[in-house]
Amino acid sequence: MLPVLFSVGNFSISSFGVFLALGFLFGVFLVWRLSRAWDLDEEKILDLTLASFLGGLVGARLYFVLEHWDLFAQNLSKIFLFYKLPGFSFWGGILGGWLTLFYFSKKWKIDFWQIADIASVGLLGGLIFESLGCFLGGCGVGIPSNLFFAVPQIGFVGRRFPVQAIEALLLMFVLWKIWKLASHFHQRGKIISLTLIFISFVKLILEPFREVHNQNYFFSTTLLILGLVIFYKVTQRNPLSDLNNFLKFLVGFITQASVRKTTLDTISKVGYNQKALITWRLKNLQKLLLLTLRRHNVRS
Repeated sequence: MLPVLFSVGNFSISSFGVFLALGFLFGVFLVWRLSRAWDLDEEKILDLTLASFLGGLVGARLYFVLEHWDLFAQNLSKIFLFYKLPGFSFWGGILGGWLTLFYFSKKWKIDFWQIADIASVGLLGGLIFESLGCFLGGCGVGIPSNLFFAVPQIGFVGRRFPVQAIEALLLMFVLWKIWKLASHFHQRGKIISLTLIFISFVKLILEPFREVHNQNYFFSTTLLILGLVIFYKVTQRNPLSDLNNFLKFLVGFITQASVRKTTLDTISKVGYNQKALITWRLKNLQKLLLLTLRRHNVRS
């Protein structure tokens, strides 16, 4: 839609680059807030965050180069010339970032699961802006669509399903839920496990709406399994017991009208409560904005 925000002479500022920078800053802010909340060494945590971000960038670029080796084989200097041949791999970034985080957390003697919980919240914040940057920059485009909210994408014919924007919205919802858990007492490792599970669900749900799949199904499924393994390890819950309870509920939902009614009533109540909460927060935000304007003698 808008791959270049503005240009100064021959130098262009890409929308993806700007949103990637904004995602990094927002992720660092979230990590800093949680570090303060849990009374951790903020300076060391921020250094670790920066190292993990750089490791993620290196991993994302290297994996992209390996995936598209035919583009770089004749001129290896293109690997470092991002303005001539841009491109990053999401899965390479995930792998590079977490390997860097694991290495430096062990080297600096920081509890890996605790820092992984905090870093996963920052990752979610960064992924939101990364998806928005892709939406504007034209990477990871969706399939052709005639829906009313379909949009044109640069370099592609016809209107496309806005899979990147929908991914950003879903990740915002995930971040909202994860933040509540991360800012309160929890078992170490639980936040990172839930983050991996939710990210993989979002990727798997939206994957059929993408133009190119590559190995996304494989990596998303792997991420889901890894998240489940970590979750059951740190919570010490019995996965077979949870599976049995889920199957009982599923059978009851299909065969018993009372179970269906109770489930739908619960979903309706939760939806109403969330709607009321959002409305209340928006009203408070509006009051706060008006109060701020009045204090500065600005008419609404």
